[in-house]
Amino acid sequence: MSAASPEHRLVHTPRTGTKPAGKKPTPAEHRVQVAAARLRVTLDERLGRETPPKTKALAKEPI
Repeated sequence: MSAASPEHRLVHTPRTGTKPAGKKPTPAEHRVQVAAARLRVTLDERLGRETPPKTKALAKEPI
């Protein structure tokens, strides 16, 4: 059986390390989220795309 067989195309690997909605992230997780938001804002500016206000606000927070 190949990796392209129909049985394998619909299988999704569960994400690890994700927290349920409503849980406050740890300080380390928050730093990663802020850094990712900053990268997203920069990329969106370079590509001429609109960045969601929530992402812009997160990018302005201190690490």
